Amino acid sequence: MTKRKMAIVLLIVTALLLTACSSAGTTAPGTTTTTVAPQDTTKEGGETTTAAPEGIDTSEEVHIVGYLLGDELVGMPKVMEALNAKLKEDINATMEIRYIGWGDLASKYPLVLAGGDLDWIFTAPWAYYIQEAQKKAFYELSEDMIETYMPRHYEALDPVAYNQVMVNVDGEKKFYMICTSSPDKKVSAFLVRKDLREKYDIAEVTNLTDIEPYLEVISTNEAGMTPMMLDNTYDLSRPFAGLLTEAGMIGTDMFSATAGGLNIWYDWRETTGEVFTIFDEPYRQAAIDAAKQVKDWYDKGYINPDVFGNTVRSKEAFSQGKSGIAFGNSVDLQSNMATAVDNGWDVEIIPTILPDGKAPRDAYSNNGVALAANTKNPERTLMALDLLMQEPSYVMLSYFGIEGENYEMTEDGKVGLPEGVTNDSNTYPVDVAGFWFVSKDLQPPLASWTDAYIAHREDLNGILVNNPMNGFEVDKEATKTEEANCNNAFTQYGQPLFIGAVPDVEAAFAELEEKAKAAGYDTVVAEAEKQIADFVASLG
Repeated sequence: MTKRKMAIVLLIVTALLLTACSSAGTTAPGTTTTTVAPQDTTKEGGETTTAAPEGIDTSEEVHIVGYLLGDELVGMPKVMEALNAKLKEDINATMEIRYIGWGDLASKYPLVLAGGDLDWIFTAPWAYYIQEAQKKAFYELSEDMIETYMPRHYEALDPVAYNQVMVNVDGEKKFYMICTSSPDKKVSAFLVRKDLREKYDIAEVTNLTDIEPYLEVISTNEAGMTPMMLDNTYDLSRPFAGLLTEAGMIGTDMFSATAGGLNIWYDWRETTGEVFTIFDEPYRQAAIDAAKQVKDWYDKGYINPDVFGNTVRSKEAFSQGKSGIAFGNSVDLQSNMATAVDNGWDVEIIPTILPDGKAPRDAYSNNGVALAANTKNPERTLMALDLLMQEPSYVMLSYFGIEGENYEMTEDGKVGLPEGVTNDSNTYPVDVAGFWFVSKDLQPPLASWTDAYIAHREDLNGILVNNPMNGFEVDKEATKTEEANCNNAFTQYGQPLFIGAVPDVEAAFAELEEKAKAAGYDTVVAEAEKQIADFVASLG
C-alpha cells in the first residue's frame, strides 16, 4: 500500500470510528485518480521482481534517449549493453545515453532541449532546471504519474521533496523534476597534494585563505604542474567563491547555475527572508578583497592563463599530475582520492565552509531528471527511470559498471576493484558516469575510501546542518528579460573580475556594478525580495 493510500485509509477509518457511519475518501485538489494498479514488487517467497507495473501495455518496444553531463566513459557502451538487456526483458525498452560536456554546458543544454531528439535529461537548480521549466522545455509531471509509473521511487521519496521542485509556470505551481530520493552527503571542497606540501615543508592547508605558500612552491619547483589548472565553467569562480565563503558569506545564490550566477543571495540558516547582494556591505568589501587575492594569484602565474578556453576540470588535471588543486565536492572528489593512491600520492581534502565550520545539507532537488516536453514515450521513460533509480541491480550497474570487470564485492561487503584494475585504468570509475540521481541508499561503501576520505565523511556529521529555506526557488518569469541581461553583464564583466584577469579590481568591480544596474539588477533584486518574503510568510 502506498503512503498516500495508507493516509487516506487512516482518515476513513478515523471517520468511521467517530461517526459510526460510512465515509468515502476524496482525492486531493489538483490530483486525478487512476485505474492502473501500482506495481507489486515482490514475487512468491519474497523475491524482488522487475516486471512492468500491472495493467500497463509494454507490447511495443520503445527506444529512450537520455542526456547526462560530463564525458562518456570508455566502459559506457558495455554498461549500456547490459542495461539494455535488462530493460528489454523488464519493460520492452532500450535506452541510449548521450553527453553534454562540462565546457559546453551553458551553450548546449538549451540547444539539446530545443532540438527535441531526447526523452529525458539530467537537471538540477544549478543545471538550468528553473530556467528550462519556465520555458516549458520539460514535461509536466504529477504525483499520480510518479506513483503509477515509478512505484519504487514513489515509495522511497520523502513527500517534502515535491515542494523543492515546484516551479511557478503561468501562475501555477507545477513540477517537472524527478529528484533523487537520497540527497548527497557533501560539501564544496578541494584537494591538495599532502606529499608535495610535506616535501617542501609547508604548513597544513586548512582553507583557501592560507593556501598561497603551497601554490608558490608548486609554481617554483614542480615543472609541468600549474598550481591551479582551472576550466572555464565549473572551476572559474571557485577560488573567488571559496574565499567569500571563508570570509563569512552565508548566502545561497537564487540565480545560480554552473556557468555563474547573479550573486543575489538569501540567508539559508534562518527563515528571515533577508536578501543581500555582492554590491551590499559587508559582502561588497569582502568580494573586492577576494577578487584582489585571486588577481594576485593570477598575476603570479598560479592560475592557467588559458582559463577562458580550457574545458578540462581541475579535478581531471589533478589526477593527471598537472594541477596542484582539484575543486569539487565531497562526492565527486572521492574518485580523485582513490586515483591518488594508485599514483602513490598522499592527498588531503579540505571543505569550503563558513568560519563557524558549518554548511547546508543538500536539497532533494540537487540531483534529478526531467522529461523533455516533446518526449514520445513519457510513461515508458518513467518506468525505465524507476528501475534505474531504485532497483538494486540497475543501481549497481549504472554506478559501478560491470561486476568482475569494473568492480567486485569484497568479503566485508564493500565495492572494490578486480585484480589488475586500478582507478586510473578502470574503464568505468565510480561516480563519473553522471548517474548522480540514482539511490545512494542502495550503494555499498567503497573499499577504495582512504582514511582521509573516511575522516572527511565523519567530519561532515558536524559540518552539515539543516537548511530551513529548502523548498524556496525563485520564480524568474517576471524578470526573465532583466535576468538575461544581467547574466550577460556578469559573464562579460564579472567572470574576468572573479578570476583576476583585470588590470584594476576596484575599477572592474565598479564597472560590473554599473553594467549590472543598467541591465535591470535592482528590478531582479526587488522581485526576489518580494518572492522570498511570500515564501517565509507561507511557512507560518
